[in-house]
Amino acid sequence: MNKKEIFGKRFKEIRKKFGYTQEKMAEIAGIEPQSISKIESGKNFPLLTNLDKIADKLGIEMEDFFYYEHKIEHNRLRGSLLDIFDSLEQTDKEKLLRIARIMKI
Repeated sequence: MNKKEIFGKRFKEIRKKFGYTQEKMAEIAGIEPQSISKIESGKNFPLLTNLDKIADKLGIEMEDFFYYEHKIEHNRLRGSLLDIFDSLEQTDKEKLLRIARIMKI
């Protein structure tokens, strides 16, 4: 998933959280509904002025559009795995590597 797709997914989550259609979100931003569709599908980023306008109308901060829960979860999982890995003896690290390679298949 590229950055535009990740942003689009988050944008859509926020829109749905407020119960708005793409048309209503476009009306809030003063843009065409097709523009909202392109943002949510990861084809375009919104202009910052439009994003600021939307955030203001929704009563949220602009940075809320950049809060990606799945990335935080990924980093937490990665950190936990690294902590476990670091605590293992060398032979167990090698076993874990073999298991990981099998799981990857």
